[in-house]
Amino acid sequence: MNLIFWAVKNKTNKKNEIPIYCRITIGGERAEFSTGIKCKESEWDNKKYRIKGQSEYAINANRKFDQLSQKLTSIYYELLFNNDIEPSANEVKSLLDVKRKKILYFVDLLYEYAWELHKMYCNYDRLKLHERFIDAIKKTLLISGDSHIRLTKCDTLFFDKLVFNLVNKQGYSVGYAKKLTRYIKASFRFGFNRRYLEQNFAENYKFPYREEREFVYLDEWEVDKITNYQFSEALQRTADLFCVQCYTGLAYVDLKNLNTSHLVRDNDGSMWINITRQKVKTAECVIPVIKRVFNILKKYDFKLPVVSNQKYNDALKKIASEVGINKRLTSHVGRKTYGTLLLNKDVPIETVSKLLGHSDIYVTQKHYAKVLHMKVAKDVRAVLI
Repeated sequence: MNLIFWAVKNKTNKKNEIPIYCRITIGGERAEFSTGIKCKESEWDNKKYRIKGQSEYAINANRKFDQLSQKLTSIYYELLFNNDIEPSANEVKSLLDVKRKKILYFVDLLYEYAWELHKMYCNYDRLKLHERFIDAIKKTLLISGDSHIRLTKCDTLFFDKLVFNLVNKQGYSVGYAKKLTRYIKASFRFGFNRRYLEQNFAENYKFPYREEREFVYLDEWEVDKITNYQFSEALQRTADLFCVQCYTGLAYVDLKNLNTSHLVRDNDGSMWINITRQKVKTAECVIPVIKRVFNILKKYDFKLPVVSNQKYNDALKKIASEVGINKRLTSHVGRKTYGTLLLNKDVPIETVSKLLGHSDIYVTQKHYAKVLHMKVAKDVRAVLI
């Protein structure tokens, strides 16, 4: 079977765009259909069968060409293996629409779910995240030879084996493996609702590992160490961002969204950050801006130079190494540091919960249980000694 994508130049629309067709050729027979993708004639690469450039539209369109090729190839070989005779081009084409409505393979379902979410929310960052999830799962499937496993074979034993290989063979953390499992379960719910599968084994699957999370935060002297250190220009920006987190408790996504519309001044001149948390839409944070934070905001003209979360965390590792802090710094450590500093300065937990934007005080108690226990012990020793 031979597949090509070609531009029909005599069908230009009012926007000077031409439609891209797919041509299937098997044994001299051709079948053609529109892919639904259009582009300018100058944007089409007729040799590579791709749209030129790195725009979001070009990347998504080229990815669709790849997925379409994969689906057609899958249909072709399934017909070939089941019937022992080579199918015609029109037979493969006729089954394409059926296959779009009837996903048969595990990995195809993961891709289908990612793309349906992208259609609904048009969130390219989320799509890239989900594709990274799928890449990790695909690499793990290679270990057990399950790359082309059908949905009907995805039972509890399959999930146990997949999770075991994610943690023990691929070396992913329990937390990341759990995140991948949640994505798989969401994909299977989607597939079950679309009637791609008759039984959803993933729905009641229980993740077999318990995640032991280490509660990492910085003491105030460690924050001062970072604040007072002179870094290179790039690391200095990251250090400034981290210090803002340590003294506001803002999560990475809220730090990224922070702008002048979230800054409020009182009559006495004091400044507050008034922001609704991205993670908990109903949680409004009203955070006092101390002088140290105000100086950093002013330094960047109240628009913080936030980079991607991955680059941010990579830079934080370098900062910890450079100043001699033997702790694994991440964007979330800054937020935990803020909560810990407040509790250690006898700020009531109800107030801390409000400042952190937790949906419930029990969330705060759960996350900061270790800090609360340490504080109780410290208070008791102060009274009894």
